[in-house]
Parts: sequence; C-alpha cells; structure tokens
Amino acid sequence: AGGPSFEVELGRRDGFVSKASRVAGQLPGPNFNLNQLNSMFAQHNLTQTDMIALSGAHIVGFSHCSRFANRLYSFSPSSPVDPDLDPTYVKQLKQACPQNVDPSIAINMDPVTPRTFDNKYFKNLVAKKGLFTSDKVLYTNRASRPTVVPFSKKQNVFKEAFITAMRKLGRVGVKTGKHGEIKVDCTAFN
Repeated sequence: AGGPSFEVELGRRDGFVSKASRVAGQLPGPNFNLNQLNSMFAQHNLTQTDMIALSGAHIVGFSHCSRFANRLYSFSPSSPVDPDLDPTYVKQLKQACPQNVDPSIAINMDPVTPRTFDNKYFKNLVAKKGLFTSDKVLYTNRASRPTVVPFSKKQNVFKEAFITAMRKLGRVGVKTGKHGEIKVDCTAFN
C-alpha cells in the first residue's frame, strides 16, 4: 500500500488469551468526539498528534455501512444528512449504502486512493469526506485542525508523525517476564 518504512522494536511477548470480547471498549467508536478520542489514546500515553496520525491509517481501511449510516439518514431531527459531509460524497455513499442495506456490505474509507497509503485521508477531511464522525471531528474541531491541515498538505509530515505514533503504540502493554510467551508460530499458541 506504500506506507512508510521503519524499524519495529522486537522482543515482544504475546498474551495467553485472545478473545474478541476483550477488545470491547478498547478501540474508538465511529461516533466519538475529539474529547473521547483524546481520552482513549491518553490512557496509553499517546498524544492528540499521535491519535490523529494513527487515524490516517483509515486511508486503507473499509467500513460496514451500519457504522456511518446515521450520518446519511438520521443525523438529527432537523437534518437527516450530516451537513459536514460533501453533498457529492453523500450521493456516492447513499448509492453504495442505501437504507436497510445488507449489514455485510462494506465500502472503502477512502473514496479516492483506497489501496495507497498516502495523506489523502487528511485531504478528504478538509474536503468534507471523512466517513466517520470520529474522522470529521479531527478537521471540524478547532483544537485538532492545526494538525490535520499540515498532514493534508505535506505527506512527509504525516508519515513522520505516523512512524512516531506507531513506535509509541508498539510500547503499549508490553509484557515481560512470565507474562505472555514468545510464539514459535505467530498464528497459534505454543
């Protein structure tokens, strides 16, 4: 996908338990506001800049329609469509995700370069094409916009911040001693 290259810190142990139920509440929701995003990332010693840079990974992701349908069909009593969405983008989204669509249907989070790791995610935010509410607030909130704008203009500024944030993220919850194991095969428990 063309993402930045960097050395990953080694020597990590894996846990003995792997359950999807343990992830609940550990990842940001698509409707989070800036305070909720900052609080969640701060719990892991990640800054707002780290959070914004890591959000740039949405450039190569996809989402099920149900995760953002509220922005298209039931945003508020006075406006069914989120006014912070570009009208042309709304038409594209509604075509791909009509009301009551099959819940397994998913679309690319980046409508422009979905298979390329670039700074288009941030350009999309500026152009009102952030898919989730948690994406759009990064640009619409005055506290985070000063980070989004440089990321949208200079790909290298975004990529350097992304590398820094990924290194810090790699240090979250590191297991040592008897906690966890070094796997012989990464796809299975020892």
